[in-house]
Amino acid sequence: MIVSYLKYIAILIILVFIQKTFIWLLSVSEYNISPDIVIIFIIYVGLKNGQIEGALYGFFGGLLIDILSGSFLGLSTLCYTIAGFTAGYFFRPDDEKFLYKFNFLYVVFPCTLLSNFIYYLIYLQGLQLGFFDMMFKFILTSTVYTTIISLIFIIIPKRTGKEKLA
Repeated sequence: MIVSYLKYIAILIILVFIQKTFIWLLSVSEYNISPDIVIIFIIYVGLKNGQIEGALYGFFGGLLIDILSGSFLGLSTLCYTIAGFTAGYFFRPDDEKFLYKFNFLYVVFPCTLLSNFIYYLIYLQGLQLGFFDMMFKFILTSTVYTTIISLIFIIIPKRTGKEKLA
């Protein structure tokens, strides 16, 4: 049990490092829209282990990103915690195949949309930017890009020898 916790924490730390150092290579447009690989992992943990673990890993990952970014401490923590907790609503202990089908995308999209909505609503507060501009320039573009990147969980088969179920 402790080994799986330590494995998830190590993966989370590596993903936060990649998110803060190399993800700019994948950013698109003048608004620096980039995929959020950390939230994909947090949603995966929430789907695999439930609401509490999803929220805890979301809190830990968001706190690491907030500390490393140095701006608006607690905002990513809040958004990732909510995304992990929300993903836990779709937890199915009896159906692990759920994680490796296109159903995973049906969970990633709304959880990421909720997280990005809260994040940008607070982060862009005070700017002369309309609601629809914020929705289409930041929230939806980031959400769709993150959902497309999350296809990697479906395309790459598990190493345990199971065949792809997508």
